[in-house]
Amino acid sequence: MKKPLRLTDSQSDEITIDSNKAVAIARKFLEQYHSSIIFKSAYNDKKTWMVSMEVGLLDDDVIEVAIDAKTGKILGYSH
Repeated sequence: MKKPLRLTDSQSDEITIDSNKAVAIARKFLEQYHSSIIFKSAYNDKKTWMVSMEVGLLDDDVIEVAIDAKTGKILGYSH
């Protein structure tokens, strides 16, 4: 019988969410509260995607959403 594979520490830290998926997660989250959403930028700092979106029709309010690069969970957001 084969033993189940175990991830080593280095493998378990791998990024599984790409930039397109991170932007889609952020957009879906922000669509709950805003009707107009424009993608501005996305960058990864090894464990977290930071996605910036411009929201609102009249105000140019930029919201940055932090997304776990491994799980895709939203960690937080800021204006």
